[in-house]
Amino acid sequence: MKTYFLASAFALTLAACATQPAALNAEADYPAFTVKAAFETPVMASEGDSTDDPAIYVNPNGGGFIAATDKQSGLYIYNLDGTERDYMKMGTVNNVDLREGFMYKGRPHVLMVLSNDEINAVETRLYDQVADRFVTPDNARLSTGTLSPYGICLGRSVNDTYHVGITTKAGIYEQHIISEVGGKMSIRKVRDFSTGTKTEGCAFDDRSRYVYIAEEEGGLYRYPASPSGKDAQTVLAKVGEYGLAADFEGVTIYESGVDAGYVIVSAQGNNSYGLFELPSMEYAGRFTIGDGVVDGTSTTDGIAATSTSTANFPKGFLVVQDDIDDTSLSEGRKKQNVKIVDWRDIEAGLAK
Repeated sequence: MKTYFLASAFALTLAACATQPAALNAEADYPAFTVKAAFETPVMASEGDSTDDPAIYVNPNGGGFIAATDKQSGLYIYNLDGTERDYMKMGTVNNVDLREGFMYKGRPHVLMVLSNDEINAVETRLYDQVADRFVTPDNARLSTGTLSPYGICLGRSVNDTYHVGITTKAGIYEQHIISEVGGKMSIRKVRDFSTGTKTEGCAFDDRSRYVYIAEEEGGLYRYPASPSGKDAQTVLAKVGEYGLAADFEGVTIYESGVDAGYVIVSAQGNNSYGLFELPSMEYAGRFTIGDGVVDGTSTTDGIAATSTSTANFPKGFLVVQDDIDDTSLSEGRKKQNVKIVDWRDIEAGLAK
């Protein structure tokens, strides 16, 4: 803030009453456009706070699945049209992420990692693309010792090393290399640093070797993904800037080309989603998801985006958690699910 020395007491009073910084960050200065979901998944069986975080896999033929956590009981698997395919009872898993190409017993698989802060563990599951089936690997539950994993993200380095990023309610970030050792799953800690206060959402950008982390009441940050000890923080947005209200929750990357696209963050406090253009990290826009063929979203936790083309979505799509589906009987007995948004609708909103 600049300080001005003015001769008159009246001018000093005006300066003291100035609210320019707040006005610059007011929601009205960063209006949100509205999109509508193309469809939704069935609600999860659990009542209350259940659905939390999605992840997306799309194969070269345009098929694949959406994984989404029920943090009371396990993991749901949906087809890309939103219909339910599978359910894995796994206990209190909170967040999920995935990467393809993970070698397990000599064959490539899609690796899924899930956080469980009730038992201080990372859970793992595999998807065998050739057999089209889900596999529980040996030593699937990996202890994190005294660390309680709240959020989780998975990245793949240039030498095909897989890195698990773990966020916590205590504001500690840990990074582990995950691999198969002797036919069993194994993790090895390679890095830790403080992110400030409570953090959950995180996402690796494998192209540019960065990891993006949301501090719920702090901001959206970028860090180098390499565990080289260079933990310099770059701020994309602080809570309250660009019309984005706390808590900052889910984080995801929409990729375009070698380093372009968007970082997207869920702003729970005003049911909106902020977009930051890559590689510049400049604010690009803000949107909400309103009622249409299905109801809109509110108080979103996890989000996931893909730019990979599918039959329904030539430019990819966004998956978002919805706090209360309109089929819920009451807030106390609410049911939750995820909604799917055509990326072309978001792109059109940004172009206006």
